[in-house]
Amino acid sequence: MSQGDPVAWRVIEQGWTVFDAEGNVVGYVDKITGDLEEDIFDGITFGDGGTVLTRARYVPAEQVGEIREGKIVLLLGADEVASLAPYTESVSQPLVSLLPEDDDT
Repeated sequence: MSQGDPVAWRVIEQGWTVFDAEGNVVGYVDKITGDLEEDIFDGITFGDGGTVLTRARYVPAEQVGEIREGKIVLLLGADEVASLAPYTESVSQPLVSLLPEDDDT
């Protein structure tokens, strides 16, 4: 399973293959979350790489075992991966900007 050279989280790319701890393909990287300026890796989201009906799942950095060129190996077994909750993005606008505007007319 440890083919390829280890790489830093900063070089992870969308589409890299994601494996569970037993070496089974569980999906493909969708998004990488973190802070490049502070060099903080939060985790990845992954999905099946195909249908829009399939929700991406989030894996925190603590559950990422290996990062190698083209692949991510998780510390989670198949059952744990299957039980991951779908990823939901946080609201990108401040709550105050979501309030309806007053209509003076």
